[in-house]
Amino acid sequence: MRCKKRYCILHVSVIGIALGWAVAPAMAADGEALPAAGVTTVNHEKQEPAVYYETEGDYYLGYRWVSDDDSLKAAEYIYPHSSVTFGLDLLSCPLPYRYHMNAEFLSNYDFYTDAGFAYKDLVLFRDILVGVHHNLEHFNYQYAGEPPDLVYTDRNPGDDYYVDFVSNLLSLRLKAPDFPFHTFLNHRHIEREGRDQQRFLLGDFNDTHKISEARDVDWSSNALKLGTNSHLGPVEVEYAFDQAKFNPDGSEILYDPYPASGDRHADIYPHNVVPETESSAHSMKMHSSYTGGIVTAATVSNLYQKNNYSRIESTTWKGAFDFSWIPDPLVGLFFKYRHTDVDMDTPDTVTLTGLSNSLNYPVRQGVSYDKDVFSLSSRYRPGNLLSLLASYEFSHLDRKDVGEWVVLPGQSNIHTINFTANAKPLDKVKVKASYEYKNYSQPAYNNTPDSSNKLRLTTTYLPVPWLNVYLEYILALTERNSLNYLNSDPALLLEIGERDGRHDQFLVSLTTELSPKVSLTASWFYQRWDVEQDLAYGKWLMAGAGDLPYLDVGVPYTDEANSFSLAIFYLPRQDLTVTADLTYTITKGKTGYDDVVGGEPFSLSSFSALKASETICSLEIAKRLSKDWEVRLRSYMNIYNDREYDRLDGNVFTTTFSIKRYF
Repeated sequence: MRCKKRYCILHVSVIGIALGWAVAPAMAADGEALPAAGVTTVNHEKQEPAVYYETEGDYYLGYRWVSDDDSLKAAEYIYPHSSVTFGLDLLSCPLPYRYHMNAEFLSNYDFYTDAGFAYKDLVLFRDILVGVHHNLEHFNYQYAGEPPDLVYTDRNPGDDYYVDFVSNLLSLRLKAPDFPFHTFLNHRHIEREGRDQQRFLLGDFNDTHKISEARDVDWSSNALKLGTNSHLGPVEVEYAFDQAKFNPDGSEILYDPYPASGDRHADIYPHNVVPETESSAHSMKMHSSYTGGIVTAATVSNLYQKNNYSRIESTTWKGAFDFSWIPDPLVGLFFKYRHTDVDMDTPDTVTLTGLSNSLNYPVRQGVSYDKDVFSLSSRYRPGNLLSLLASYEFSHLDRKDVGEWVVLPGQSNIHTINFTANAKPLDKVKVKASYEYKNYSQPAYNNTPDSSNKLRLTTTYLPVPWLNVYLEYILALTERNSLNYLNSDPALLLEIGERDGRHDQFLVSLTTELSPKVSLTASWFYQRWDVEQDLAYGKWLMAGAGDLPYLDVGVPYTDEANSFSLAIFYLPRQDLTVTADLTYTITKGKTGYDDVVGGEPFSLSSFSALKASETICSLEIAKRLSKDWEVRLRSYMNIYNDREYDRLDGNVFTTTFSIKRYF
């Protein structure tokens, strides 16, 4: 597979270079030749002159040095080895043909390619290939003070974990000559290859084993979309067919020995399955002309999904209708309706097959549902200095087969009201204010509030042509008056406790041109999330019987982040540019448990603290040697400091030198 990836990049790059160099001779050859001396030419019919654009672009070759020190967090998406780099940027338009090519290669697993071709408006082709190397942490999750009955085992203590991601997106559109009829094709292929850390539990309550094991990743997925659209009088119609499949090649199933438990015999059983899945969909879209004061649109689609391991299937029908009416340039009215019908088909039993034994387990029926969403909005713009928008949305969710799902309510409703105003109170000031209120009836999950309020204010200020100031503030408040907890023994649904939350977010950005040769951008981003929630912990008595849960009232949770950034562009000479960036981020978070689970030798709060900082710096210098040649030097540094546990500390330094030629 590695060879295939490199071959694909090389193949596309060579095609792009060949196209670029082939166009220029063709353009010269197709140019109008001067008549020979003494020869008279007669133009019997007037021909439209051909239009040509010169091929232009650049390519570069370089080398990137990488130095790291325990840097899997600092260099999470950097291949940790030095490598050759190269790139190509090409644009050619010998009309009616158009070509483009943009490619960057940083390593065998980090690359980007975007290539396209067009002929008039009849053929449009584009292919985008992306590769990313993702370093994964190897966590040791054995903690001090654990009871002796809890045993930790790392089966691959020295393994490095990573995933190489490759995505190829291809699109092709064909048009009939002199008629608005199109056919199109989209195909996306995704591969993930590497090794991941799988963590799971074995044993029983008196002899529990925490296991860490390396797991090979060799996953691929393909998604294909075929469709056609055309104008039928004043109506445009489109039909599309989608098909997708996910294939987890390799170790999609793990096997381990499990002890006897209840009706299950001791045996080697499968666990942590990554299933093969597939889906198909049909959709039909229609809309009227966009040029009138009244525009309507409708969509009908269905989706079929299947899990080939568990045999679970689902069928989804969706419908949408949009109506917009603009009776006056100052006023607009808009109505939207969405309907979703999801039908889950779950087998009554699932068979757990071990090496020597098998057991059938009953399965709860999956939750099917119908969902309807209505929205009505209006826009009023009395002048160029003010525009007002208001909207109301009602969402109704009706769940089916919830008899065995005690926590889930049969129905949930959401009412949403939004008001937005855009104003220009002064010639150099723009202001936008937005307020949204939501009311939830019978929310299904404890992190869903009964009601929420959200306010957003933004301002853009240009006091002088060389200074731009942007301000943004977001405030969100949530409130939940009754939480749901499902107690095991006795089996009770407890409606107790509250949850309140507040989220603050602030952004200020300043962009200025200090001189014709120096520009600067500085910004500060701040966010804070506060939650206070009543928690419940299941209680199991020493006599082997259950009890009502432990309650921890008013548990506070807080996370906070500050990020400062500074970017400078400097042009000391016409042939020399300097770019520098600096970002410093501080983040911290904690949860204040009251440790109501008595007699335990550890504190839950000790597992939930977060305190870290990250510093990112980059410096780039580019020197133009001549009209066609340029050299470039870029340095990058990332330092990550895990101030709470010191487990994710690390740093990475990269330096890239490249030579570029323009053509």
